[in-house]
Amino acid sequence: MRLPVVLLLALASGGTATQALRERDSEIRAALPPSGQSLSESERRRVEAIVARIVDTRQILESALGTRWAALTVKERQRLLEVFEQRFRSSSGFQLDSMREARIEYLAERRQGALVVVPTRVTVRDDTSEVSYSMRETGSGWRIVDIVIDDVSTVENYRASFARIIGREGVDGLIRRLDRGGEARR
Repeated sequence: MRLPVVLLLALASGGTATQALRERDSEIRAALPPSGQSLSESERRRVEAIVARIVDTRQILESALGTRWAALTVKERQRLLEVFEQRFRSSSGFQLDSMREARIEYLAERRQGALVVVPTRVTVRDDTSEVSYSMRETGSGWRIVDIVIDDVSTVENYRASFARIIGREGVDGLIRRLDRGGEARR
């Protein structure tokens, strides 16, 4: 299963982390047009905004960069976060038709230090994936800080990709790649 579909299965304020995921899933589905109808640009932007509210892109970016984050200038951090958020938003708008068909089984959540992990089974057509959301509660509700799809961490995947790019092209190269929408994984 591709990351954008998985990202659309996410959270809201209040209650447990699982309740937040269920509520957000309903919000996203309600924002989608009926099956067979194309998604308008305004509907796409609305769904992207829903995703943007629920995923803590700053935390994901900081975790992916590790110690490199602290070494960045304020300007570099701001620019990198801006292009990363935009890239994240636009990538989550793909494969929305699959979201209409997704069946989600929520399994028992578990506390893991300061985080709550919500494991799910997501089935789209005949493809089932194990998806676990690592979430933290904030003053504005539950936020996703990592997504593990079939034992592959999104943060770890970004960490490896970003390290390779920064090693070859520097932070400016990573910013350029994210800004132009090019694949950050090579």
